[in-house]
Amino acid sequence: MFAMLPEAKEYQKGSGKTKAFNRIGIEIKNAALNLEEIIELLEMKLWNYPEIGVCTSQKDEDGCLILVLKKGLGGFECENKDLFLKQGYILDVKENSTELIYEQKNGLVNGLSTLKQLFKNAGDSCYMEAAYIKDWPTIAQRSVSNTFGWYAGYGRLGFDMQLWGYDEWVEYLNICSDFKINQFNMCMYGYWPFEFDEYPETVLRNYRMKVWNKESQNWITVEYLHPNLADEFLSKLIAYGHKLGVSFFAYVGLNSYNGGYPSIYKEKRMKLPAGSKYVNDFDRLCLSNDESIEYLKQSFRKIVQLGYDGIDFEESEEAFWYCDCDNCKENYLKKVNTPEAAKNIANSKLLHTLCGVIREENPNCKIGIRAWRQPPLEKPADVMQEMVSSVPRDVGLFWAPGLYVPDSEFEKWTEAFGKDRIWARDTESNAVSSCFGRLIRIFRSNGLRCEEETNDQFLDEDIRQHIGSAKLGVKGTNGYMFEWYGFFMHLFAHAYYSWGAYREAEDFYRYSLNAVFGEELADDILFVLKNMFTIHESQLKIFPTEFPFARNKVEKKDIPRIEKAIKEWPKIMQKLKRIQEAIAADTKLKVYEPHFAKLITANRRNRVIYDLAIASVNYDHAETQENKIKYLKEMYDLNEREFNIIKNAYFDVNPVSETGTKSCMIPYHELKRVLTNELYPDQRDDEPIYLGVEALGWLWL
Repeated sequence: MFAMLPEAKEYQKGSGKTKAFNRIGIEIKNAALNLEEIIELLEMKLWNYPEIGVCTSQKDEDGCLILVLKKGLGGFECENKDLFLKQGYILDVKENSTELIYEQKNGLVNGLSTLKQLFKNAGDSCYMEAAYIKDWPTIAQRSVSNTFGWYAGYGRLGFDMQLWGYDEWVEYLNICSDFKINQFNMCMYGYWPFEFDEYPETVLRNYRMKVWNKESQNWITVEYLHPNLADEFLSKLIAYGHKLGVSFFAYVGLNSYNGGYPSIYKEKRMKLPAGSKYVNDFDRLCLSNDESIEYLKQSFRKIVQLGYDGIDFEESEEAFWYCDCDNCKENYLKKVNTPEAAKNIANSKLLHTLCGVIREENPNCKIGIRAWRQPPLEKPADVMQEMVSSVPRDVGLFWAPGLYVPDSEFEKWTEAFGKDRIWARDTESNAVSSCFGRLIRIFRSNGLRCEEETNDQFLDEDIRQHIGSAKLGVKGTNGYMFEWYGFFMHLFAHAYYSWGAYREAEDFYRYSLNAVFGEELADDILFVLKNMFTIHESQLKIFPTEFPFARNKVEKKDIPRIEKAIKEWPKIMQKLKRIQEAIAADTKLKVYEPHFAKLITANRRNRVIYDLAIASVNYDHAETQENKIKYLKEMYDLNEREFNIIKNAYFDVNPVSETGTKSCMIPYHELKRVLTNELYPDQRDDEPIYLGVEALGWLWL
């Protein structure tokens, strides 16, 4: 590391530096852990420093740094004594001594994370510059939400971390721990990624899919199973994380995408009202059906048995209709005036039922919920009171407002529920970016007239909300990391601001990149991340399926911006390749190489999409049928050219249709359907392919 991330609360630069070392010896003074536990912990923290050994020697020998560990922070003053004692530390590095003082194990973990960030390279050894650091977090619970399975079997099979095995998860967990993240929320949406003997058909096993075979240039059919089913590792991962002070929460739907059950047993689903325009009836079960309730109870009992420390429920964002069966009409709809109110009553009853099941299995399992995210976004006082009374008092909020409302709305929620029950806000910019089919969207500068979009999920908005959470002193923050490769800036921001820092966003971007990648690479990385210009394929006017996260359609007035992107494209690609080469050659930075491979692929796609967008505008303004056909064919060929990049770079690129509704986050298939319908009417296909089921619930934006 070239600077601390997150920054310490108190830092004083000393004079001089330690000797060069390639071993660390431990000297314990009144420590809370025994020597074996401390050595194991230090070895885990040195995961990316294989050249530094850990020894039991307490002699000041050549090449051996003696680290003195001492328990006892009680005599030190601090503005937040509680968190200082639970997670804080003091690190005193001098020329001739290095001392780490802590009170509890989590403080030791945080102190070791900072210690290794002070290492400077000295050939085959390291050294540290003298410093005195006194540090503690502002937020106790600093979580990131990751995808163990995301709409698996409903909208896709998997991409990015959804395809990882144990080793990849451990590497990522180590990176997060180094940045002092202390909670993993493991999203499990869709077919279950774990064994479930009572309902074996609902797990992600033997799911047929077509995979591009680059060797022989053809599609082959395979039967996919989730990595955790191929070789169970979740229990081992949780145990590993616990040693580093990282807790694990299952992030699951309250009644949505719970295993394969709603997909397989279509008769168990909620019933759409007659003549309904909505298509996402495939994720929720009818809560007037006793068999469905029993399935949900057994599912969550099993999830608790997996060893999770907590469960984060997400209420379906669909509030425009409710189950139209006779029993639900009688049980819920007749009692209220709106479908949303019916949903609230039914979900409150279900939540209480499932909380009882969870408490039976593990009384200490924490429970949180994401709910009430639909309009009106500013809740009246009577609605707030209903919300508070509808959930058990020991259930935390895994979502609180932050976008599209004034700061006073968040303060209102905090006052109503209490600071200790606020565990997260609307910091979901990475989740929205993850819907773009592996294209890059981090900043407003990445998109087409983003200032006009109704969706405002960008990294600076996450930062603003984290700062607000820290100022109010709530218990927890959550940062979405639904896509890791290419989106490391999101993790840096979640870690930095959740610890309790207040740099302006623009200042932070440069600081964090310098901290991780160094001065020589930071400016180039920031340049490419800021200037990669992304047009989502759905933004062509001919594309009919709505994509709520990028509604602006490409118009003639956008041509100058596209031409600018075409002009800058070679420069961006040149920088990306130089960065990738430098990172691949650096033993400490090599873990970030897949990020830049991903960015290069995205930028290759961008160049084709620019031509596709120009052809689309030309088609929109073509005055003759001959020219219309010309530009339709040009779009068709460019769509194929982009898909050739896609299918040779990614694993899961074809539509999923087991639910009865076709879905694929790669827009190629829907665009091909539309273009084929225009060019070849005799081959007409009127069945749309939706752009990921995750988009269907957000059409109110």
